[in-house]
Parts: sequence; C-alpha cells; structure tokens
Amino acid sequence: MNPTPWYKNFWPWFLMFFPLVSIVACVLLVFVAVGNGPDLVVDDYYKKGKAINLELTKFDKAKALYLHGDLDVAEHRIAFDFTKGDHSQVTALKASFYHRTIKKHDFNVTLLQNADGHFTATVEHYEPGAYTIFLEPMDGSWKLKENLELPTKQTISISPDYK
Repeated sequence: MNPTPWYKNFWPWFLMFFPLVSIVACVLLVFVAVGNGPDLVVDDYYKKGKAINLELTKFDKAKALYLHGDLDVAEHRIAFDFTKGDHSQVTALKASFYHRTIKKHDFNVTLLQNADGHFTATVEHYEPGAYTIFLEPMDGSWKLKENLELPTKQTISISPDYK
C-alpha cells in the first residue's frame, strides 16, 4: 500500500490553519494601528504646558475687562454680541472652533464688526459634534472660551467664569 503525501491529508492543514490565521490577523492589526494614530498626542508636552500657562493670563485679562457676550451659531452664519465689558477697541474677533476628538473638524473664522456693532461671519460647512470655542481679538490680548454642541438653535452665553 502506498502512503498518501502529507499535503493530501486533513490533519496537517487543520493544524496549520489556526497559526496562519493568527499571523495574518496580527499583521493586519499592526498595519491598522500604525496607519491610524491618535490626533490628541503631543510630542513635546512640556513646551505645550508652558504655553498653556501663558494662555491663562489671557483668560485673566478677559476677566479683568469683565467681558461677556452671546454667541449665535446658525447653519451658515456665526454672530457674537458683547453684553458687558470694555470692548471699545475691538473691531474684529478670531473664533477658533476645536472639535473635542477629531482634529480634521477644527475650523477658524474671523468675525467682523458690522454697523450695528455685532460681530458676524459666514461659514460654508461644519461637522456636527462637541466643540470648544476660543474667542479673541486680532491682537490676541485676551481670550474667552466656551464648550458647545453644534448644531444648536439656542444662543450660548460666553463669560470669563469657566466651568
């Protein structure tokens, strides 16, 4: 009787199947992990921390000026009105919207003062989600911050008293 070659038997293939599947799965997992790194990791956290401390003085300056306002975000329009504080030297505001988890959804707009004293800008498109907005004058002397969920139909009150 002639023995059958090994590759025609069931058991060698059955025993090789599970190790081969695990090797292929590991290789695919490594490619996915390397290709999709996190956006929120900072390489030089020490310098970033020092910059954050410098930014805190801008928040204190907004608190000293007693700046308060109302932000209205419509579908294609963003408007901001000061309700309290000394904002007489401000002619334009920089509004930076930072998505909390997805960096590619971040966007910036420049709010220009119109004849009524309101600061407005138009926006083509933004992704819905949770955002943190930073408002500051073009000279960067002070800064306001608020967390919001877009889209929203309500007016958001922004004050220097942070939660």
